[in-house]
Amino acid sequence: MKPSIFSYVLFLLFALTTQSIFIFTTTNSASAAEVVVKDSTGKKVLNNVRYHVSPVAKGGSIKLTDTINKKKVCPFEVVHDPKDNVGGEFMFTMITDKEVKENYLKTERILGIDSGYPKGACTESTFWTINDAEAKGPPANLITTGGGFETEETCFQVVENPKPTSAKVHSYMLQHCPGFCGGPDKTCFNISLSSYQGVNRLSAVGATPFEFAFHKIAK
Repeated sequence: MKPSIFSYVLFLLFALTTQSIFIFTTTNSASAAEVVVKDSTGKKVLNNVRYHVSPVAKGGSIKLTDTINKKKVCPFEVVHDPKDNVGGEFMFTMITDKEVKENYLKTERILGIDSGYPKGACTESTFWTINDAEAKGPPANLITTGGGFETEETCFQVVENPKPTSAKVHSYMLQHCPGFCGGPDKTCFNISLSSYQGVNRLSAVGATPFEFAFHKIAK
């Protein structure tokens, strides 16, 4: 017996309804993964605004330097200074559709990190950069500067820390995700603190992920 027109219409309605539910569920799950980032005082971190960042467990701060072991470097290096509690000023900017304005920084979103305008003779870009996250050793997998915005080398994301050191501090982890900005592989690499040539630096190598907090810059 041939199916009636009524049966065919019911089938189409069922198919369209099922597809709509699937799309909504997928989109809703992706949005649920995003969480607004908060600073050390619990306030929302603004997108595209400068902040200090510091390790939670080790103390000190993260800063930019033009000198390593008494030698000038260009582009600059991103290092950990255990004696400096202020550190550099870094701007986290999410990579989004230019027509969409995002007021606050969110986790699980690709972004670029800028260190501000260079000073002195070095005129390289100050975007955080990793030349080769899969390199077996430094310096290729160290975070330096010199890249362009929205490239594989400068593609990062902030993620929530599954095992925070303190429940009183909003702490996060940083990942390098070259595949999300045009690279062939969609793998993300945890950023860690590691020592190279006697200096603690941020890199895509190391056993312990870099746990850090945002600190508002005092005016």
